[in-house]
Amino acid sequence: MKKQVGTLCTLALLAGSLPNLFAQGSRPSPLTDPTAQAPATRAPATPPTFPTPEAKAKRARPDLRVYMGTIVRDGDAYVLKAANEKYLLDSQKKAKNYEGKDVQITAR
Repeated sequence: MKKQVGTLCTLALLAGSLPNLFAQGSRPSPLTDPTAQAPATRAPATPPTFPTPEAKAKRARPDLRVYMGTIVRDGDAYVLKAANEKYLLDSQKKAKNYEGKDVQITAR
């Protein structure tokens, strides 16, 4: 009787584990070492180059001027306040969107 109960328990255990064995395929997932480091990537042979300020100045158009400052409301109009100067802006509708923000304006 003990042999039959033991065999019956073994068969029940095996029958219960069979679906788990075949659920994700026959291969177990590879284990990864959480302490392993990723392989080092090599640096590019030549570092990226960026245009120097001198190169940018050569490409700049001499007829354009750049003004930097903050858009503020002066009476009924929006102006660019840069240092101690105020410049009236042509496009008041666009300027309204930038009120209180630091901007860079290119003009002729």
